[in-house]
Amino acid sequence: MVKEEERPGVHEFLDLLAELLAKRYSEHVDRMRNIPELKRLITAKEASQYLSLSTDTVYRMAASKKLPYLKIGDRVLFDIKSLDGWIERHLIREKEWKRQELAAENERGKSSPKAGKNSELLQIVDKP
Repeated sequence: MVKEEERPGVHEFLDLLAELLAKRYSEHVDRMRNIPELKRLITAKEASQYLSLSTDTVYRMAASKKLPYLKIGDRVLFDIKSLDGWIERHLIREKEWKRQELAAENERGKSSPKAGKNSELLQIVDKP
């Protein structure tokens, strides 16, 4: 028969087991943090942080179908890839922005008689 003192203690065994489990869990959590693309569907709160908008605005835009979303049961979720596509579609490029700015200036110029005279003067001055 083995004496009590020669056997490893139950408490020591449980402590070692707890340490091993904690280490494995920590490694798993670290791997999950390093691979964010595994989480494709996000909540409205996360989408609001992703888009730099308030959560209310995200819900309002989803309800008015201005923002793509997915409804599973009672949960409203947002697909990161769809949000990226939405951002890309609504991104105003510099050239387009400048074109819109110039078009707005032309519209203002047509409605204002003084602006028309000024632009005519500038055209005369700019001629070589």
